[in-house]
Amino acid sequence: MKKWTLEEALAAAEQLGIDFSKVKYTQEEFLVGMNIELEHGLVDSDTNVTDNDPLTTAKIAKAHLNEFPEYYHKDIGLKAWEHAVEAFEGDPKGK
Repeated sequence: MKKWTLEEALAAAEQLGIDFSKVKYTQEEFLVGMNIELEHGLVDSDTNVTDNDPLTTAKIAKAHLNEFPEYYHKDIGLKAWEHAVEAFEGDPKGK
């Protein structure tokens, strides 16, 4: 499976004008985000929207990190939310 390198992530970040001294996330967190967002690429033809394009993938990661800088944090971000959903019992709509 495709994995971005830090060099590739930084090249995409530069194209998007990301200044890591001004955002609330690190280069490494951005790289993690880009690698997670490969789920929207060639890994699944039914949900492929990026074709593993680095700039498109980087835009998705940037959007999530700008909204919530801890989005990819394993204890409080996306993964924690996914585990909470898996552990939930009952109807989430209260029916």
